[in-house]
Amino acid sequence: MSESQSIADRVEAQLTGARVRTLIIGAGIAGSTLAALMRQRGERPALIERQGPVDAGGYMLGVLPLGGRVLNGLGLRQRYENESSPLKTYELYNRHGEKPRSYPLAPIVDAYGDWRGISRLAFLNIIRDSLTDIVFDASVKEMHQTDDHVEVTFEDASSVTVDLVVGAEGVHSPTRRAFWQDDEIETFDTGWGGYVLWSDSADLPLDTYSELWSDGWGVGLYPAFKRVGIFVGGNRKHTKDCTARDFITEIQGKVPADSCFAKALAAAEIDETPFFWPMTDIRTKSSWSKGRVVLIGDACASFLPTAGIGASTAMDSAAALSDELSRADPHLLPYALSLFEKRQRHRVDKTQKNSRKLAKLMFVDSVAKTALRDEAMHFYTLKSLVHDISEIIVGD
Repeated sequence: MSESQSIADRVEAQLTGARVRTLIIGAGIAGSTLAALMRQRGERPALIERQGPVDAGGYMLGVLPLGGRVLNGLGLRQRYENESSPLKTYELYNRHGEKPRSYPLAPIVDAYGDWRGISRLAFLNIIRDSLTDIVFDASVKEMHQTDDHVEVTFEDASSVTVDLVVGAEGVHSPTRRAFWQDDEIETFDTGWGGYVLWSDSADLPLDTYSELWSDGWGVGLYPAFKRVGIFVGGNRKHTKDCTARDFITEIQGKVPADSCFAKALAAAEIDETPFFWPMTDIRTKSSWSKGRVVLIGDACASFLPTAGIGASTAMDSAAALSDELSRADPHLLPYALSLFEKRQRHRVDKTQKNSRKLAKLMFVDSVAKTALRDEAMHFYTLKSLVHDISEIIVGD
């Protein structure tokens, strides 16, 4: 495509023949999944992304059956299996890094399907590669909507008129900031954050999640196909006072020398500026839509990684929105968006509430509270784990 073409020209090329002129802003997991599902149904949405085609990736994902089944519908299951690790066990260590509780994941997998680990970059590429065209390096400058359309002006001053705008740009969504007031958004901040590292060590299991949460710090190991993602976290008041390398070295000195955590950290690739993941989320308290503008994925409700459900929930919501739009009258889109929210709101809110509840147990600064939590975990059975994760997957 000619470099002289405006962003609007490139968008119009995607919208040619569209029944509902839909602009999806943000080609992350939610936006790319929605575009792929809509195109599979014969719709012609336009998908734009402010960054270039090479995404930094950043971190690892645990994809639950809730998200995996969407890939089934897109015909991407085989590639997904080829580039991810099946998870078979969850191990939870006490605050000293001793006496792990081990929970087999077979009861969950047998009932609902695979739970797999994969890097965000690999997962995103699987979905994006199923799309023939994405308009990269394209940002929106401003938007104005009327009762029957939305006028979108891009950074190059070109513009298009569409029936629907879907904001899928992530937790810092410009679309949300443009149409929703600050008091309509709720932020949950654990006070923690952490660095994401990667290890290719052959000594680490590739089918096991391992976590150690102590007072003011913690480490988690998450397989993501032939390598392991490592989260090294702690209270942000402390992490901001030292360099990433110094903080990671400090945690290395705290974990038992013969533990899987020590092996992982010893073999970790530590960049000068590793990805830092603040443990915060947001929730849109008011309606997810305003007229002909709707939010989806992290733009609407972002998730702490504590329940490992964010990507899967975004894909599930994308599937629900695609389904509602496939039957929507272009002149009655606000009605279709209200049906989408009615269908998904309870599921998303309940799952986010669960992830916040887990965060309060995991991200603890008090020695006394971590000791009480460790004691309580002696009574947390496999049956309890299966029940809690089943609630997340089913979403009812």
